[in-house]
Amino acid sequence: MMSDCAQDGSPPQTVPIVRTKFSSADEAEITDFIRHMYADSRLDFGSTRDQARFSALTHDTAVIGADRIRTSIDYRGSSAQGFDDYLFFTVNQGRAEVRSRDTGSSGDVSFYPRGVPIGFETSHFDATVLRLPGARIEQVAESITGLPADQLRFHDVNPVSASMKRYWKSLMNFVASTLMQPDSPLNSPLLAEDMARTVATAAFHTFPNTAMTRQYIQGPGAIGSATIRRAAAYIETYAHLPLQLHEIAAAAGTSDRALQDGFRRHLDSTPFAYLRRVRLERARQELQLADPTRGDTVSAVARRWGFANAGRFARTYRAAYGVNPAHTLRG
Repeated sequence: MMSDCAQDGSPPQTVPIVRTKFSSADEAEITDFIRHMYADSRLDFGSTRDQARFSALTHDTAVIGADRIRTSIDYRGSSAQGFDDYLFFTVNQGRAEVRSRDTGSSGDVSFYPRGVPIGFETSHFDATVLRLPGARIEQVAESITGLPADQLRFHDVNPVSASMKRYWKSLMNFVASTLMQPDSPLNSPLLAEDMARTVATAAFHTFPNTAMTRQYIQGPGAIGSATIRRAAAYIETYAHLPLQLHEIAAAAGTSDRALQDGFRRHLDSTPFAYLRRVRLERARQELQLADPTRGDTVSAVARRWGFANAGRFARTYRAAYGVNPAHTLRG
């Protein structure tokens, strides 16, 4: 990853979201699209009505994707190998059913679990879909609970409660609408990484899984201040890159969970809170060197350093440095 990113300490340039549009009434073309985009599947189509079509708009970053799928062509299918990525969906109209092992769902919020045989069926389907690379949720589970990544299994494709369902739908709508904006802030690799981490953490808490039901997980064990210094030095060196927790932990020579526990013990913080403070300071340094007569703006600098909301950035900046970021830019 690092060889492809900026090495001078500046954040990577924006990466345009890859957008594709697909629409067809041909069963073979629809099958090829689903196999290429989602999973190798066997599909059986229902009777096709006049002018019925399958349409999809897809939006991709390197770490998360969102789609809007509309189809008036009903179909059912199965995937013997399952999906490589996690596919979460909210049904806006029509019906979608998922069957996986001993569980199933025909509600408006569900997902296609990863790596297990599944069956699915749709009827006049209009849905918003989030796609998350497979390893992300496993990494979150391990960092939070210590459960080895290869032991994470989902018991159910339905949310654990009505309140978590409402939270998840709200988050899905926000993430999808943000990705679909013409000038999306998720063009920033730093912001896209933060969003992927947020979605993975929310999914881990929303859908029943083995980490929730495990009765005892041994603590991570204490780590020394030298380990924390190595982690902090790594964060400070590579703060301009879209860092993941396991990268920081590996550089420090410890586990994800032990690193988080060590940051709480030694710094009363978390690795990502520390990363945010470092990025805030880098934004301040960039503002000091910026020139508004060249068109430099606070919002542009903030977004480069992973702060999507200019107003929230200004409040955080003011709390840390006692002045507005605009004052630093003009100074």
